[in-house]
Amino acid sequence: MTRGWTPIPPQPPKRRSRWPVWCIPCILLAMALIIHRPAQVDTRAYPLHAPVLTPEPQPVQTLPEGIRAGLPQGERQTLSVPAQHLMKGRMLLIDETHPLPEGYAPGDTFSVLNHTQGRVTCRDLTAVSGQDTLQALAELFAAARQARIVQYTVFAGTRSADQQRILLTDTLADLSRDMPLEDALRAAREAVASVDCTEHQTPWAIDLRLCPVWNGAPLEEAFEASAAGRWLTEHCWEYGFIRRWPQAQPSGYSCHAWHFRYVGRAHAMLMHTLDASFEEYLALLRQHGSLTLYNENGAPLAAAICQRAGEHLTSFTLPLAQIDDLSLDNTGYAIASCLFTECAEVP
Repeated sequence: MTRGWTPIPPQPPKRRSRWPVWCIPCILLAMALIIHRPAQVDTRAYPLHAPVLTPEPQPVQTLPEGIRAGLPQGERQTLSVPAQHLMKGRMLLIDETHPLPEGYAPGDTFSVLNHTQGRVTCRDLTAVSGQDTLQALAELFAAARQARIVQYTVFAGTRSADQQRILLTDTLADLSRDMPLEDALRAAREAVASVDCTEHQTPWAIDLRLCPVWNGAPLEEAFEASAAGRWLTEHCWEYGFIRRWPQAQPSGYSCHAWHFRYVGRAHAMLMHTLDASFEEYLALLRQHGSLTLYNENGAPLAAAICQRAGEHLTSFTLPLAQIDDLSLDNTGYAIASCLFTECAEVP
């Protein structure tokens, strides 16, 4: 034996990395793709007054009883509204091909719990939304309690762009644990909208789930399967809300049956009577120019007018009634709605 030589003990085999080295750039590329703002039809590249040519839903051929094209006779009022003010309205079409307009800001938002003084049950203690949305939501919850329904819980309100980006990346990370990265990317983009392509970056979107107890898991059954769900879908329009996606949509989003949007009472009444989705309603307004809802006695209840938006200023000639909303639609048009005396008071 050679003096001074010490045998080296055998070393345990090195543990192989779970992910091959080449997977790291793939994951980074996938995350970059999912958070990148899509550029399919970026409406921000167009002037506000120029219509964007995109496929539109086919409107119904015949208007239902109670709704007529045109405005009722009577006195008129003229309003000139700046484009920046119209951008804050409730009728912006927002999806993967219609991102939020450049320079859009949601305006002031308020704590769901604090602003409603606990009248609205909310799972996320930090959730915020617009003042009009919260006022209408409190009235909706109060009516539900009178009907002995207490299962409604707010799960989400208004998000910032950063919050939406985090939601996307977290969803991708969760899905990639159980499926190939390519499938996880596809599933994440179906479940969560891209940044600036979601209604949750406005003050009007609310996710309402049915929970047997406020801090329990939400029911996964269809809204129509429970009395509480049916009541909500049948009465939400009375408070200015529409159920946005009751089933999977051509936009590519999966079914978000719990997603509601506040559009105001005038638009909600018209959409309910027309039995039209948001996109179908916009197409009908562009087709007819204006629509008015009448009661059984022929008195007007609500009206909406649609016209090309001006580059900087849009002038509306409207009935002498209560203005409910003034908005761009994010396709080059401007929309105004109003309520008449019988419907002007809060229900």
